[in-house]
Amino acid sequence: MTDRQRPSVLVIGTGWTNAAKRRVARMIGATLADAGLGLIAGNSTGVDHWVADAFCAALRERGETPQGAFWQISLGWGRLFERGGLPLPGYAADDGCIVAVDDVEAWKREAISRCAAAVMVGGGRGALDIARRIIDQGKPVFPLPFMGGLTGNSDSVFQEILKTWEGHPVPGVSRTQFLQLAEPWVSGTGQLGNLLRGTLAATPDVFISYRRSDAPAAAGRIANDLSEHFGGRRVFLDISDIAPSHAWDDSIDDALQACKAGVVVIGRSWLLAGADGRTPRLHETGDVVCKEIADLIRQGKAIFPLLVEGARLPEAAELPQELRALLRFQATTIDNPGWGTTMQLLIREIEAVVRQQQNAGGKQAGRTSGSSVDT
Repeated sequence: MTDRQRPSVLVIGTGWTNAAKRRVARMIGATLADAGLGLIAGNSTGVDHWVADAFCAALRERGETPQGAFWQISLGWGRLFERGGLPLPGYAADDGCIVAVDDVEAWKREAISRCAAAVMVGGGRGALDIARRIIDQGKPVFPLPFMGGLTGNSDSVFQEILKTWEGHPVPGVSRTQFLQLAEPWVSGTGQLGNLLRGTLAATPDVFISYRRSDAPAAAGRIANDLSEHFGGRRVFLDISDIAPSHAWDDSIDDALQACKAGVVVIGRSWLLAGADGRTPRLHETGDVVCKEIADLIRQGKAIFPLLVEGARLPEAAELPQELRALLRFQATTIDNPGWGTTMQLLIREIEAVVRQQQNAGGKQAGRTSGSSVDT
């Protein structure tokens, strides 16, 4: 990923860290590196230090350097108290990562303009002002509401944002998604990782294939549920995710190429006859649904057939030759009584696929970079 493609996340928080806050800051740093995101932080001790330390360590383990991925917005030592920090050394960033500023207002402007999103871990008295300014620029901010203590202002920022949600929501996330920040971190950074990926992803992880004349309502409901978990930018549904003026076929091809999993929605009219009144549209030259599924199969994507509205799985003889491999993938029936349970199972399976490919990509990146260093 080039520097220009890598969105950066501003992580700000208290300089007064205990073991719990240090652990949270380090997990956030590692999560950003694993997600291919950049980091912006200050030069204070506390959260600034520990998130940067974990982020840069994770990059180096992958054979990458911090330059172009990490930016340390640096105040003079005498001014650190002005933004709530301690006049003690922060993370020793490489010279190429440091952006020096003269005062706190310049620090805020620089940090906010460079970031694509922000995470707050505790934080001082100016936390709400920074959060509002980030939101006003159309960027999401994620204050962690379980960071209490002496300077635990991310708790109050979280509550203030909820109070004014109707008129001043966080861009790119629903209220339900925002509330997920309050869920305990059972493993890793909980829902924070999904929220960051879901608002900043450049390409989708999940492609939804369906026929508009077949089951558009079910496909829309499935897309909405997946988006609530993964984030809207990680789920592709043609009717909502093709930008105005963009060529629809190119947009679909790009999404198919980028995705890691395909959900094929099959309703009772999925095999509807085409123009001749006898042959299913899937067999017609240029049928979009046929091409989507054939591309998913050809590219080796994980495929999840979903049977909706009482549909049955087609027989091999009913499918074009290039689609018969679809029957190798376990189909799942989803209906209203078991909708929630089935969606949770689907989400877990897709998560496993995405995680496996991310891990494989990280290892490959490390091997590639390592081999270039040795030559």
